[in-house]
Amino acid sequence: MFGIKTIFQQLNEERTRNIQRQNQQEKNTADIDYIAMMCDVELEDTEESDNEQV
Repeated sequence: MFGIKTIFQQLNEERTRNIQRQNQQEKNTADIDYIAMMCDVELEDTEESDNEQV
C-alpha cells in the first residue's frame, strides 16, 4: 500500500537528483556566459571573489 524505500534507495535517488541539478546549473552558467559574450557584457568572476573571502 505504502511505498517504503530503503535508505539505499533514497540515497540513490538523491544522488541522481543532485547530478541532474549540477548538470542544469552548469548548462545555465554556460548559457549566461554565452549571452554575456554575445552582448559584449563583462560579468564578475564569482569564483575568484569567493576564494578571496576565505
